[in-house]
Parts: sequence; C-alpha cells; structure tokens
Amino acid sequence: MPATAELLSFLIGIFAAALLGSFFPAWMPWIAILSLLLAAALWWSRRKSGKFAPKSKAFKEMQKIRKKQERIAEDKHHHINDQIDYIESRWGYTQEQKRVIDRFLRQRAYTQMYNRLSASLLPQLIALVDHCNQREQKGCKREVSRRIRELTLLMKEELRRKKSQSEESFEVTLEVYDHLLRDGK
Repeated sequence: MPATAELLSFLIGIFAAALLGSFFPAWMPWIAILSLLLAAALWWSRRKSGKFAPKSKAFKEMQKIRKKQERIAEDKHHHINDQIDYIESRWGYTQEQKRVIDRFLRQRAYTQMYNRLSASLLPQLIALVDHCNQREQKGCKREVSRRIRELTLLMKEELRRKKSQSEESFEVTLEVYDHLLRDGK
C-alpha cells in the first residue's frame, strides 16, 4: 500500500505542476528549481535514516556468525519436524500426542535434547514403524504405541523444564530490577 500512496502523491504533484504551468508559465523555472531542492532534501534525509550498518570487520564477522547460527537452528528444526511428520504419516498420533508434539515443535523445546532425539530416539522409532508396517502391524503395535507415549512424556517433561527455566529467569530479572530500583532511591 505505501507504493500506491507514493504513486498517488507523485501523480497529484504532476497534475498540480501542469495546472500551475498552464496558468503561470513564468513561474515554471522557479517551480522546477524548488522541486529539485525538495527532492534532494528528501533523498538526503531518507539516506541518513536507514538501518545501522557499521562497516567494521568485527561487525561483519558477528553478522556472519549470527546468520550461520540461525541457519543451523532452522536446519535442526526442519530435521526434527521431518522425522516427526514421517512418523505421523506412516503411523499416526492421538490428538493429545499431536497437541504435545506441536507445542514442543512450536516452542522449539528440543534444544537441550536435539542430539538424543535426532540421532537416537526418532530414527529408532522410524525403523520400528517401518518394520511394523512391513509386517502389517502384527505383534508390534503395542510396542510402537508405548514408544510414542514415552516420547510424548519426554516432550512434556522438556516443555515443563523450559517453562520453569523461563519463569526462573523472569523472577531473577524482576529481583534484579527491584534491587536496582531500591539502590537508585
């Protein structure tokens, strides 16, 4: 929408200039000079109000590190999500398990246990699900269900742990602020 508003303003300006030019042709050079000065001032003010982007090597290195960390976190998220989606498509979850897993993924609560999940628990569960599907789910349905239940219990525990850590962090922050406010008086 901002582009439409800018285009509309531009067209109104052209119309106003044409109208002034038709009634007062002697003023046209002065209007042109004034509009050129105003355009230069506008360009100069917008050029300065851009984002903060220092040119130092240290800042550029920090930006590279931050982008790399974000890319790694996103890759981890996709990897875990793909494994969980594969299990869901091949076996399925109950509604409650699905809610827990969705909350677990949405909050990215797997950061502490990513290696354990991606290298051990989920691949073993995928192998078991594939094996049971090959045998047409005879004799191992109970085992797969038990493992999925254990996995969701582990996820619930990790969600609780993350929530308690964030609450503790919030309480510590409040205590620090209270202490600083008391000392400031």
